[in-house]
Amino acid sequence: MATTAIINALVYQDSTGDFSRQTILLEDGYISDILPPAADLDLPESSIIDADGLYLTPGLIDTCSQIGLKEVGIRWEGHDGYEPDSEDGFEFQVIDGIYPFDKAFEDAVAFGVTTAHIVSSPESVVGARTAVIHTTGKTVDDMAVVPSFGFSISMGDVPKNAYWEKTKTPLTRMGIALRIRTALKKLQSLGALEDAPVFIRSHRADDIATAFRIASEFKLPFVLVHGTEYPLAWNLPTGDVSFSVAAGPVFQAMERGELKHLNPSLYYALYSGQIPFTFATDHPVSSVTHLQKEGVLALKAGVTEKVILNGLTRDAARLLKIDHLTGRVDKGLFADLVLWNKHPLDLTARAVRTFIKGKEVYRWE
Repeated sequence: MATTAIINALVYQDSTGDFSRQTILLEDGYISDILPPAADLDLPESSIIDADGLYLTPGLIDTCSQIGLKEVGIRWEGHDGYEPDSEDGFEFQVIDGIYPFDKAFEDAVAFGVTTAHIVSSPESVVGARTAVIHTTGKTVDDMAVVPSFGFSISMGDVPKNAYWEKTKTPLTRMGIALRIRTALKKLQSLGALEDAPVFIRSHRADDIATAFRIASEFKLPFVLVHGTEYPLAWNLPTGDVSFSVAAGPVFQAMERGELKHLNPSLYYALYSGQIPFTFATDHPVSSVTHLQKEGVLALKAGVTEKVILNGLTRDAARLLKIDHLTGRVDKGLFADLVLWNKHPLDLTARAVRTFIKGKEVYRWE
């Protein structure tokens, strides 16, 4: 495969949070080299992209999404994220339900999102095995980065309501906690929790506290997803539990009681408390096109640019255990890159060109 050079771009430096002018060489889907801006290139003009005045970052990574699993604008026939008759949802794999021609994938690359962690819908207390995918491809096998990744658990209003609609009998928070403990015991007996991370969806402070209580019982590191009322549960006992937060989205409708404390101040609370966090849209709850906007809201709330940009890229890759593949502008990693017409945390910035594994998958005309 021919070498492509991106020259004169202001390239994001994850170690400092700054942008510096560099030349990036792409070959066979990877970043093959990083050179000084004035490096001599023995390449045909057609292989050189002059990115003068543009900002270059790694592709953005959405750490909780239902893209391709729950199609936008489609009714029940486009919803493959919830298996209502299953007690052991972890037996399912989201990779088997992803539709690669969901229109939302076109939106993703147009807004600089190159990778997504696909999590089953929150209706299931114990959901399907998650997957990490690139946001372009003709088959899900082409898109898969990690086809079988973590385990998904949901707490709160959504699984309660789904259970009521199915059975016409109530499911309490006590009942949800019991189901989670039962599932974790089974997974633990199978040795399935040794390498697979557990993601727990929680919005309300009491659900967050229960998540920590259960994780402590099982000595289980986990990822708290959403964490809307985490600031209200600031002093809750976390014991020795190792955790991080796939935070957000805060840009969504307050359509349920447990969302009444939605506020970008969540990001500052996590930042000031030195809690490691990344960003999530839970598309289509909030559109995948809003991932960059979540970062802008965090900036307005007082979080530094470096923490935000790393949370959208490098730290998200670390959370998903793919930092050896993507998430940084570094030699030997996938050429998952985005060129922006302005600083990527400028609210008016837009993706000009998006590359996944070195292939241009979007260009703003």
